[in-house]
Amino acid sequence: MGPSTSVVLLYHRIGPMKLSSHVAGQYVSPRVFAWGIDGLSARGWRCGSLDECIENGRGAAAGENTLAITFDDGYLSIYESACPMLKDRGMTAAIYVVVDSLGGINEWDRRAGDQEEKMMSAAQARELAENGFEIGSHTLTHPHLTSLTDEHLSQEIVDSKHKLEDAIGREVTSFSYPYGDYDCRVLNAAVAAGYKKALSTKLGAIVPGTSLFEIPRVNVRWNGFGWQLRRKIRRAMRASGLSK
Repeated sequence: MGPSTSVVLLYHRIGPMKLSSHVAGQYVSPRVFAWGIDGLSARGWRCGSLDECIENGRGAAAGENTLAITFDDGYLSIYESACPMLKDRGMTAAIYVVVDSLGGINEWDRRAGDQEEKMMSAAQARELAENGFEIGSHTLTHPHLTSLTDEHLSQEIVDSKHKLEDAIGREVTSFSYPYGDYDCRVLNAAVAAGYKKALSTKLGAIVPGTSLFEIPRVNVRWNGFGWQLRRKIRRAMRASGLSK
């Protein structure tokens, strides 16, 4: 048996597509979400925690292919639809919440004229954490981090960590860059804040040498199941130098 493959899937919104949205392709229906994860499971992929997936990929050990599921932003639909489906299947996920929007709406999208969506509450995030889901920071307000002053950058990265830890009652060790927007200054700020890993939106699989603060992902959109999802995973593997 050859080295296993590890990939991290990225989702945003679970629900019927809203064509009026600027990011209509981010809406994945509950049925498509189930088809996607069930189809990969049937082909031998094991859904593990994010830490397991990273460890397996960076170690390149022989064995089963591993995937981790992540959600950015913290929409209420993740709590109401995706997490119950994962729990029913004995699966888990990492969820990155915009801390100042907990219990509110997606203000960053609304300001840009996009579709308003409800976000999960702090109590719901805490409940998920208590049930084995990883809760990570996606900043306070979802800004473009590379455009911020050092002081504002620290607030978004450091303060979001502390506020979220107070909200869910446990340490927050994981961070996701909004819009996948980061540079060396932003990465170093995440390290200095005490996070242990940070996720990007770059397409790729996890391989030996993958930086813990530049974890690549596979962005899953409205048609994320069957051959479309498998093709996207193959593209991620090729982007990381894997030949499968």
